[in-house]
Amino acid sequence: MGENIVIVGGGQAGAYAINSIRKINTDCYITLISEETELPYERPPLSKECIKGEKKYQDCIIFDKSYYEKNNINLNLNTIVEDVDVKSSKIKIFQNTDVSFDKLLICTGSNNKKIKIDGLMENDIFQLRNIDECKKIMNKSQAVENILIIGGGFIGLEIASSLSKFKKNISVIEIGKQLMGRVIPKEIADIMLVKHKKNNVNIFVDTQILKILKSGNNYEVRLTNGKIIKSEMIIAGIGVEPQVSLLKETTIRLDNGILTNQFCNTSIENIYAAGDVCNFFHPSYNKYIRLESWQHAQKHGSVAGKNIIGKNISYDEVPWMWSNQYDYNLQLTGITNDYDSIVKRGSNIDEGIIYFYLKNNKIRGACGIGKFGKIGKEIKLAGILSKAKKEINENKLSDVNQKLQKI
Repeated sequence: MGENIVIVGGGQAGAYAINSIRKINTDCYITLISEETELPYERPPLSKECIKGEKKYQDCIIFDKSYYEKNNINLNLNTIVEDVDVKSSKIKIFQNTDVSFDKLLICTGSNNKKIKIDGLMENDIFQLRNIDECKKIMNKSQAVENILIIGGGFIGLEIASSLSKFKKNISVIEIGKQLMGRVIPKEIADIMLVKHKKNNVNIFVDTQILKILKSGNNYEVRLTNGKIIKSEMIIAGIGVEPQVSLLKETTIRLDNGILTNQFCNTSIENIYAAGDVCNFFHPSYNKYIRLESWQHAQKHGSVAGKNIIGKNISYDEVPWMWSNQYDYNLQLTGITNDYDSIVKRGSNIDEGIIYFYLKNNKIRGACGIGKFGKIGKEIKLAGILSKAKKEINENKLSDVNQKLQKI
């Protein structure tokens, strides 16, 4: 009899955990439990190609139904987990059905942070996290002319970029002093700010909402800068938080997500976690970090799957994330909040501009922006150099005539 492995969460981490398990072990029993009605799918296209109608939702599916049938995966979609009993190694799903496990992998991801505005109901504010919400935004946005987006992070700006294709009047409100301020340097954020304005998107940074007055299907939005915006649709993208509500009554250690070591182990034996929901120990940076990116979910899920069946692999991937807005591609690798010097490489958007963050003459991270296809190779090489912890000559690094692979 093979082990009974249960995976809670039908996102990218869960799908790739299944894939890595089945490549090695065909005897264990695998059960996937997901709140969503769809098979696990990629989420990045939702704010870009899908919302513009350029990509079908079924094309975002990671593995089709025949994959799960062929690999003997017990699928429980549209299923809510109500409780996790770590002592008896059981989880309770809706209608009090118990599911036993030998190994449990939690990949519940993250939820959008909710915003409360006096006078507005929850259904007055659109958010984007899943296919159903993407459909709602698409349908509503096609029927209106004036759209307000709250939040100038990746999601808010990607939605603004996508909907600008339809010649809508779009305004973005950002409470911080710059766009994408949590992870992106101001110099690059300002380049993206200019790009949005050239595409007729009104952006207000360092600005808050004083009051929103609703009249029928219309909104009058009063801002701290004295401006009044008329809107027929409000979209919020103010960040996410790890989905750990299911575990708050358990003894699993939580701190900005589920605490795990570099092997995806939680504080409870035989219970693992992967993806956005994890605050995991990164051996290369010697600290705990939580990441929100599709690449991390995919690779973390794959490592978790292998470790569940005994491989004991340390997860030390260099973080990487990206955003496409208009014809600009923005990429970030490593960490950019622990450095003692910054080196700029490139001087124009057509060829790409990259900022490298160094500590003790070693690359800790890099962030770049450019036209499609211009910065990807160098950002990837920056990640390789960061992982190798190789000392770098700053003058050579800033010289575009010096190829990174030779440095």
